[in-house]
Amino acid sequence: MSDILKGKTGCNRVAAFFISNKIYIIAAVIHWCITFFTDRLVFIWDDKSNVFNYAACKVILLPLLFLIWKAVLEHKKETLDILKYAGIYLIPLVFVMAVKLRQGYLSNDESLIFEEAVRLSDYTWFSYLTTWYYILSLMLIPFKYGPIFVKVVIQLLVCGYVVKRMTDLTSKAYGLFTYIPFIFFPVLAYTTSAHRIPVYFLLYAFLLVKMLIDKAEGRSLSTFDCVRILILGAVLTQWRTEGIYLLIILPILIFIAYPALRERKKAVCLIVLFILIQYVVSIPQTGVLPGRMGDKANNRMGPFYAYTITNMFRNGLDLEKNTDDIEKVGRYLDISAIERINDDLKDINYEDVLILYYPGYVGVKEGAESEDYNAYTEGCMNIFRNNPDVFIRTRVGAFNYAALPYHIGTDAGGIKGIIKLLFSAVKAGFYNLYIPHILLLAGWIISLIKKKWYVFFAASGLICHFIIVFVLAPASYFKYYFPVYFCVYLYLTLFLITAFYNRNRVDDKVTL
Repeated sequence: MSDILKGKTGCNRVAAFFISNKIYIIAAVIHWCITFFTDRLVFIWDDKSNVFNYAACKVILLPLLFLIWKAVLEHKKETLDILKYAGIYLIPLVFVMAVKLRQGYLSNDESLIFEEAVRLSDYTWFSYLTTWYYILSLMLIPFKYGPIFVKVVIQLLVCGYVVKRMTDLTSKAYGLFTYIPFIFFPVLAYTTSAHRIPVYFLLYAFLLVKMLIDKAEGRSLSTFDCVRILILGAVLTQWRTEGIYLLIILPILIFIAYPALRERKKAVCLIVLFILIQYVVSIPQTGVLPGRMGDKANNRMGPFYAYTITNMFRNGLDLEKNTDDIEKVGRYLDISAIERINDDLKDINYEDVLILYYPGYVGVKEGAESEDYNAYTEGCMNIFRNNPDVFIRTRVGAFNYAALPYHIGTDAGGIKGIIKLLFSAVKAGFYNLYIPHILLLAGWIISLIKKKWYVFFAASGLICHFIIVFVLAPASYFKYYFPVYFCVYLYLTLFLITAFYNRNRVDDKVTL
């Protein structure tokens, strides 16, 4: 028994793991078996049901339940501290949920994803990972709003984790200021949204902060933690199109945060493992041999083409110069509908790809076939390439529409007028996207000058995130830039906390 517990061989280490974790494994297996019965409360089996989705989520659920029960039953101080700080954050979230939960799912997209998830079917427009998130959430909480509650739990735990790490790094008096970005108006407003980005930005922030504070504390990375980081990194890479830059940025950040992994053999193993995990995570979306990735990408880019060409018509596109390509566009999208929706709705067209679905203005031609669609995409791409000034002007207009969604109102007089003026000013400030992006650029330049390489490459990743969304976004939503917005304000908060903490200290200064 002593030899097994010492884990002298691979088999012994596996045996040691099961012996030392048998209570948590038993609890997880029992819970897992129970879910086969509770699943009947939410899932509907019909011709559209996807057995693979159910089986894959059930496989993922078991280790997830193990981690949950291990955290619950182990009573480690670190876990209890995270739960304690998460509990404090629950106070404002309760008030938010009391108001927001009555609305249920906050968007039509979320309702559509839920309807597909209960039938175990893919809503591939938002990646299979979104469907799986809903299915797993419903397995954990067999209730219609299970995905919302799981999102709230994720928000609580990420907040609790970051606050805990900062209190350990500095002190409780300083660390509690970490709550500030978590109570920003947009963050609280998205509390009950179970869409991709409101979950994505939390996982993204958790990953960056974990590695940042591990680096500040000089922590090493266990094999288990390394695998978890790589899996989370792969999910963040695949879940959103703009996450593709993490293929390069994440390994760089890992090597900066954990110097011991720079040794050649370890570095090669890490990169190979990361690529393998990326491939495995991509399979349900693209297939084992993704031979038709180009076709799938072209179809998924459909809203981008329609959105951009519609708004380029309003931003000075020379119709005579681009006659041939406009004829190609017209094979799939009615040019008169483009002109009509622009004349009537004007800048509202920046909000979404309205030309594809807005009642009375739908521009897709009935009877258009695949050849027409291919000609349309070719015409759009030619127009984009041949008119870079109009393209850039269009994308700037779209970003500006998202960056300034609220404006400061005028003082209508009296106490109510002053209150409304102040409220509108605060809301406009919180939802202003120019501020965090200017801070991001400034931080990127300063980190380069000061050779703070982790911050520099993390900021480089966020800049890549901005550029990809800026160029390719098929709608003008504030939330598309949420990972940049939140991570910038979170890092600024952590930086200021450490700066004030270090102010009166001669030794043991903290550097982020």
